[in-house]
Amino acid sequence: MKKQSVAISLLLPFCFYGMVLAQDGRWEVLKTRNTAPNCSECGMAAVNGKLYLIGGDGEGKRAVESFDPKTGEWKRLATAPLPMHHFQAVAYGNKIYVLDAFSEGNFPNQVPMANVYNFDTKKNIWEKGGEIPSARRRGGAAAIEYKGKLYLIAGILHGHASGTNNMFDCYDPEAKTWKSLPDAPNIRDHCSAAVINDKLYVVGGRNTSYRDPENKVPFFAMTMLDVDVYDFNTGTWSTLSARLPLGSGGGALVNLNGILYYMGGERATATEHNAPRKNTFYLDPSTSKQWTETDSLHYARNGMAATVYNNRIYAAGGSGGGPGGPPPNIPNANQAPPGRPDGQMQKSPIDLEVFILK
Repeated sequence: MKKQSVAISLLLPFCFYGMVLAQDGRWEVLKTRNTAPNCSECGMAAVNGKLYLIGGDGEGKRAVESFDPKTGEWKRLATAPLPMHHFQAVAYGNKIYVLDAFSEGNFPNQVPMANVYNFDTKKNIWEKGGEIPSARRRGGAAAIEYKGKLYLIAGILHGHASGTNNMFDCYDPEAKTWKSLPDAPNIRDHCSAAVINDKLYVVGGRNTSYRDPENKVPFFAMTMLDVDVYDFNTGTWSTLSARLPLGSGGGALVNLNGILYYMGGERATATEHNAPRKNTFYLDPSTSKQWTETDSLHYARNGMAATVYNNRIYAAGGSGGGPGGPPPNIPNANQAPPGRPDGQMQKSPIDLEVFILK
């Protein structure tokens, strides 16, 4: 018995170490047969073996760009019925839903769209969904699907001017109706959400409504480190003790094998201009009390999109940051050079990155 106990005791640390490494990985830039126009403040979802990149800021109405991981080829599909940006795309069945987005106006006074829209991947058509209640229309919110219902969390009502909130809503895609639910613990916008088992996790974002009367601290620095959790079984909110080591707005969150991965986005600090980020962090919310940093993105990405397919994370889109941020895809992008004009977007073709577990 003693020999067996010793063997088990030696094996357990090795197994634990292996489980930790299984959450770690590396980013690779994917070689593709062709390219698609770049975009930022966009959404992406995986449906039936293909990736669909939707929306984007600064170019008006955009076509859906479909990517086939098996062939490495991009294909242009139907054009959206209106401009849409600052949203998290949600896949449900064969369709991809946009529950919130800005569709009119310019920075900082963008106007949110009035209706839900969805793209049917089988028919290659856009469909108009239910009207969004006027007081709940916003952009920059987190969105997810859970058991046939779509959920929208937080966001900002009035472009980048005011109205950062903690609202929580449920959309029934079959009945095309909305229901308001209990508010989340923290206000935030430019955030993302993911579901693991029966819990919804809201990560990242900032308070874009913040205005410093002395003009010393920009809203880019008002990032949210807390992770809010909604338990669908109990109908209650809580906040994890595990906080993001570094916050950002406009990053992306995914669930890969029951692990949360948060990447990219932009932030300013007391000593840095606003800049897009490459950082990638992961957390097992069932066991870990802290986030772990893993391999960084090759490109600093603000307003990026990400999704999971075939046990890998795919990242696309993103710009060089908001006002004061650097141009895109420069070396050492976390160290921002002098400012650039408002609204300048990355113009180079999309560079897809893929995160591969070790």
